[in-house]
Amino acid sequence: MLWRRRLTIVVSVVVAVAAALAYSKVQTPKYQSTALVQQGTTTNGSSGTGQSSSPVNLPDPVQELGSTAVQVRAAKILNDPDLSAVASAVTGTADANTGTLTITASGSDPARARAVAQAYSQAYVDQIQAVVLAQTDKINGELQSLQNQISQLNGKPTTPVTQAQIQGLTSSYSSLQTELSNITFGEPYASIQVAAGLPAKPSGLSRSKLVAIGALAGLLVGCGIALGREQFDTRLRASPDIEAITEAPILAELPQDHDVKGGKVSIAMVQAPQSAMAESIRELRTSLRVILHDAPCPVMVVTSPEAGDGKTFVTANLAAAWAMSGSKVVVVSADFRRPRLEEIFGLETTGLPGLADLIRSNWKDEDEGSEAASAFRHARQAEGADRPWSPSVASDARDTVGRPPVGRADKSSVGSLLVESGIWGLQVLPAGTQLENPSELFGSPGMQPVLDQLPLLADIVLMDTPPVLAVPDTAILGSMAFGAVVVASEGRTGRSDLERTVRRLEATHCRVLGVAANRVRRSANDPYQSYAHKQ
Repeated sequence: MLWRRRLTIVVSVVVAVAAALAYSKVQTPKYQSTALVQQGTTTNGSSGTGQSSSPVNLPDPVQELGSTAVQVRAAKILNDPDLSAVASAVTGTADANTGTLTITASGSDPARARAVAQAYSQAYVDQIQAVVLAQTDKINGELQSLQNQISQLNGKPTTPVTQAQIQGLTSSYSSLQTELSNITFGEPYASIQVAAGLPAKPSGLSRSKLVAIGALAGLLVGCGIALGREQFDTRLRASPDIEAITEAPILAELPQDHDVKGGKVSIAMVQAPQSAMAESIRELRTSLRVILHDAPCPVMVVTSPEAGDGKTFVTANLAAAWAMSGSKVVVVSADFRRPRLEEIFGLETTGLPGLADLIRSNWKDEDEGSEAASAFRHARQAEGADRPWSPSVASDARDTVGRPPVGRADKSSVGSLLVESGIWGLQVLPAGTQLENPSELFGSPGMQPVLDQLPLLADIVLMDTPPVLAVPDTAILGSMAFGAVVVASEGRTGRSDLERTVRRLEATHCRVLGVAANRVRRSANDPYQSYAHKQ
């Protein structure tokens, strides 16, 4: 299925890669510069994060980095009054175990990114020092207040109360001095461990990585689209679908041929006899021969569900294949609405009298036509009374049939309107000139005399008929013929259309001899293909 939908997948990958390349070109490159700031430790060795027993109450590093105070200090260092623009380019992450603050600055210019990282790292260190200084100033103020209180008490008369007060104040004074010493001992509480450097290349995904991601995304999207299309696609997919739809056998699989599609080859049996298409036509002929066995000169219709499935091409080539095997073949252009059989054989497409004229001529003189038809049938029975029908029997009757019957005009004789195709043993009965009201013509009494004469003129008769689902003509002709060959085009014919075609033919008591799968896609490494083209 993926191979069948390979074009969809390839297009998805190409579009995704192109989008990735376009994005890599239009996006503004961003450079990142990083500085590491080490938070100072307290006297007990824990990091100064404000969550330990440190004598200094340090703020949360990331929150402090985004504070207005740090932004203002950094803006002053950069000499940039736009605080928000600078702050938006800076991020920070703190390691709770080591107390390390990572400051990352982004910018479209590497020098700008380094300058912002340096400014913020220095502004953060200065801010921490300011916090520590504010706390030491507070402690110094408390020490001075205690010292003043002790001095005042020392100036008063000594009493047990004053001595107790002096002792308490002295103890508090001593504790504050110890705390101040600890704070002083722990400095510095923030220092730049790794200065911001000049970035050598832009940050983010490189072009090669973007292309790889685009290719992978395109592949996934393409496979998804292929699966979705397969799920909702009702078009025929050769053998498995045909076998599931109808019990009629698959007579042959005709490959997709670029020369045929391009109009370079119309009769593959003559123009490309060694091609895979010609071999498939021979396979179709062989399959029908097995089905027909010893049937006396069968009249078969070749049709399709809809127009464009290749029924006329198959009819012409099958007739050529049968003629080239030594049989006498008459191929009838019975598609009055769009006659193309004459064009394939290189005949004039208009002005040639043919089947329609025969039917109208017989219809006008029904009684005489019935007598003539009866005479032909009687002659055929008399000739073949003691032996099965064979090409020699038909050959003996051709002289009689080729001549206009007594009391009939030439225009009512099938043999007089047959046109040589250029292939030995193959004659064409054109559609004719009076093609109005095809369904009425085929269903009229004038049709049966034609069908009575055709078997006497050939060993096999093939009729190119209209699509079954388009008009009722084929259903009418199929009910009079030996059977029908249905041409279905892979990737074009709908599964339901093929099913409806078979049912409609069977409803008119037309025997569906089999299905010829047309335009079957074959891989170049198909063993059959390699064998068929080996010289």
